[in-house]
Amino acid sequence: MITEGVQQTLTVLYPLYKNEVYQRREHMIRLTAFGAFGLIAMIFALLLSPVKSRLSSPESVLLALGSLTWCALFCGLVLQQQHRHRLAKQVLIQLEQALGFYEDGLFVDHQTLYPAKWKTAWLTDRTGLHYYASLCGLTGIFLFALILV
Repeated sequence: MITEGVQQTLTVLYPLYKNEVYQRREHMIRLTAFGAFGLIAMIFALLLSPVKSRLSSPESVLLALGSLTWCALFCGLVLQQQHRHRLAKQVLIQLEQALGFYEDGLFVDHQTLYPAKWKTAWLTDRTGLHYYASLCGLTGIFLFALILV
């Protein structure tokens, strides 16, 4: 059993890390949305531009490199947030275990407060792939539009 001082420390840390986990996920969503908005703006600017048919090869290459750099920048930022999210999630699970959230019968008779699968659910979380796929897909659409004009 943990001492009262440790219990108090854990109960202070738990909401902080819970908030951190949610904030990191929100950062990933915002970064993806901002990056996607920029790529969509590039696509519309290219397709609606009156000078699109007069782009020279160096200009097309420059636009392609710009879109690839934009995509890589936001994928890198999302990756950074994803790494921090996973670290915070690991600490959160350790706090939950220390507080007894996964112990049978501690809060509810013959049941755990949290399902045991929550301890490992973050290992199979694939939301990061959705973020990368959307950014890379929009970059592909831009490059395809650039080829067509």
